[in-house]
Amino acid sequence: GINAEYGGGINAEYGYTGAPGAEGECGDIGLPGRVEGDINSLAGAPGDPGIPGPKGKTLDSQYTQIQVYAFHSQQNEPITCPSGMNKIREGYSFVYFDTDRSTGHGVPLNREGSCMEKFSPQPVFECDDEDCEVKGDDNSIWMTINLPQGEAATLYYPQGNMKVYPKDPAIDQSDEILQYISRCTVCESPSTVFAIHSWTSTPPDCPDKWEQLWIGYSFILEKDRGGGVALELMGHGSCLKHFSTMMTVKCDRDGAEDAPTCNFASDRNDVVYVRAMDVEMGEYVSALESEAYAGRCAVCRRIVDIQV
Repeated sequence: GINAEYGGGINAEYGYTGAPGAEGECGDIGLPGRVEGDINSLAGAPGDPGIPGPKGKTLDSQYTQIQVYAFHSQQNEPITCPSGMNKIREGYSFVYFDTDRSTGHGVPLNREGSCMEKFSPQPVFECDDEDCEVKGDDNSIWMTINLPQGEAATLYYPQGNMKVYPKDPAIDQSDEILQYISRCTVCESPSTVFAIHSWTSTPPDCPDKWEQLWIGYSFILEKDRGGGVALELMGHGSCLKHFSTMMTVKCDRDGAEDAPTCNFASDRNDVVYVRAMDVEMGEYVSALESEAYAGRCAVCRRIVDIQV
C-alpha cells in the first residue's frame, strides 16, 4: 500500500542476517597481576604431620635377611627344622674329602654343603691339564650316628670293610651302612643362628633377645689320614648335641674287598673337642669317661617376629 506519512512510498520487507565479520586483531598485553606478600612476608602456618614411615630394617623386622643352614641329627633319621624355619631338603651328613695326597677339604657342619642329597663312597673326580680320573684311593668321610653313652665303638658300629656295590645284591651292604650314617636337613631361617662356648663344664646362657635351640659339646676338629675339617666356633656345627669319641666313617672306591667299601674303625680317625678348663684332666682318660672333660656350648637364635 501507499505510506502516506512519508510521502506515499512502498513498505519494504527486512532482508536476511549477514555473515559474521572477520576476526579482529589481538588487543594489547594487560598489566601485571598483583603479587600478594613479599620477601618480608610472614611464613605460613606449619602443615599437618605426615603419615608414619615403614618400620626400619632391623633384626626385629620382617626385612631380616634369610639365612640357610644345615642341621645334623647324629641319628639315622633327618632332624626337624627348628620352629619358625622352613625345610629346603634332606640328606646325609658329609664331613670332608681326603685325596690320595692327603690334601682333604672339609665343609663346616653348619653350612648347606655338609648335607649331601645322595650318599656315595666316591662322589668326586680329579682333573689335570690332560685328563680326569675317578681315583680309587681318594676317601669320603661321613658323620656317623651318635655312639650311645657307655657303649664301646668296636661293639656298636659294624666292623671291617663294608661293601658298597648295588650292582650285586649278594655282596652289597649299602643298606646296613646307611643305618649308621647321620642324616641332615637344610633349613631357611629368618634370623641368625650361632654357637657360644663356655670353655667350662657348664653350658652358657644365650644373650638377651636370643633364644636357645640346644646345648651341646664344643667340637673343634675331625680328621682322618692327612685331611680334616676344623669348625668355626661361631657356627652351630661346632656345638654337637651328642658327645661321641668316634663320629665318622671313611669310604673309598677301590676298597680292600675289590669293591667300594666303608670302614667304621679307621685307625687314623681323631675327634678334637674343646677342653673344659674347670675340670682337672690327666694326660689320658678312657673314652667311656671322656664326656665329663669336654667344654659345653649352646646354640642360640635371634628372636624375630616372623616365620618363613
